Amino acid sequence: MSTVLVLIAIFSTTFGAIWIAVTPNEAKTERNSVALGALLGSAAIVWWLLSLGLHSGVYPAFNIGVASLSLSFSLDPLGLTYGVLASTLWVFASVYSFGYMDQDRKQRQYFSFFLLSAGITLGIAFAGNLFTFYLFYELLTFATYPLVVHAGNKEALEAGTKYIKYSLTGASFILAGIVMLWRVTGGVLDFGSLPAALGSASPSQLVVLLFLFLIGFGVKAAVMPFHGWLPSAMVAPTPVSALLHAVAVVNAGVFGVLRTIYSVFGTEVIQSMNVRPILLVICSITILMGSFIALKQDVLKRRLAYSTISQLAYILLGAFMLHPLALAGAILHMIFHSTLKIVLFFSAGIVAEETGYLKVSQLKGVGRILPLTLGSFGIISLGMIGMLPLSGFWSKYYLMRGSLATDSWILLVVLLFSGFLNALYFIPITISAFAGKSELKPRQKTSVLWLMLVPTLALAGIGLVFGLWPGLTLPLVDAVVAQFFTL
Repeated sequence: MSTVLVLIAIFSTTFGAIWIAVTPNEAKTERNSVALGALLGSAAIVWWLLSLGLHSGVYPAFNIGVASLSLSFSLDPLGLTYGVLASTLWVFASVYSFGYMDQDRKQRQYFSFFLLSAGITLGIAFAGNLFTFYLFYELLTFATYPLVVHAGNKEALEAGTKYIKYSLTGASFILAGIVMLWRVTGGVLDFGSLPAALGSASPSQLVVLLFLFLIGFGVKAAVMPFHGWLPSAMVAPTPVSALLHAVAVVNAGVFGVLRTIYSVFGTEVIQSMNVRPILLVICSITILMGSFIALKQDVLKRRLAYSTISQLAYILLGAFMLHPLALAGAILHMIFHSTLKIVLFFSAGIVAEETGYLKVSQLKGVGRILPLTLGSFGIISLGMIGMLPLSGFWSKYYLMRGSLATDSWILLVVLLFSGFLNALYFIPITISAFAGKSELKPRQKTSVLWLMLVPTLALAGIGLVFGLWPGLTLPLVDAVVAQFFTL
């Protein structure tokens, strides 16, 4: 039964994408209904699979033979975390897209690739071996490319070219790692079997393998210096930017790093390699440099882009500490950063659509015209800083506990200082938005605006709920930690 449900969850959105592709561009109601229905159905199945796994403690796996390889799918806690996160936020992004793309002439193309990308992302989440992971990982690049270049202008095409070049370069490192891993392990690629199979590898082989995978996945995770594609990709429509930064592409890279550390190598192998200090230094530099560069950005979406680069490194920092508390912080931050950051992008999109303003320096007094939008932005930005009562506090709290538990005092300093930098580039936006007067006149709220505003407010509310009741996420987080650590 689970096998069928997994395949339906992955491919239902693909069928929806095909349906939309053959539907006339004028059939807006049918197109929106198909998109929302496919995404809701897929998300419901993933939530059902999660509830079954948490209740029974059993996470099934199955294989589909493909020549001498096999498509392998597994419902482990880590994959379900990413799957639930992606499928749920895609639903909110679809409703937002109905408003944002209402007057766009290429809606059929947009929603076709929008749905296709959702299914591919679930394929990454539920992949049970590296072959399956790599297949869907590559497909995600090509499915999201049309979304990045959707505007069709010179800037969009240049950004798309950069996105493809970076992504394919990263993928080539991953492919090289898979080929080498195949030879070293005698053909073992299953996540559950790889840590044991690597016992025959030499120390030099292990180091080469690790950095092939980390560089490859680090491109999509926007680890410095492989981050250049991400700010450029901001030319995409706002809901696409939100998905790129909060769900699909960047989290696919982060998820790939988590799989590499915990499912491919395992904590014992990584500990024996003595590479942890190097990895932690790279993450710390990315955290701080991303924040410093964000401070200088006047274009709001670019400021959010560099914030994402910094915040993703928090997740990797927690992963590389190799401690249960730090891993819990990493998983919490993956969940909370996604639900918070998507609100910030949604808010920026509403501001751009309603006022035409794209820069932070233009926002003075705009909060009085769009109080719900900028109010949501201001509240959620507190979560990004790591302040109560927003959810971002709890993930950073666990990361700091992990730093202390591993005697990594310098990482605690990095986390605290980065929170200060977050405050410097977020809080002035809200203060400026509600200070002074704007030359804009209040506008009547249209149905299109409400389609964008409702998912923004709903996700802001979720960020607040998670902050007040963080225990709601702990069963899933504890399951992920227990998957890799004996507690």
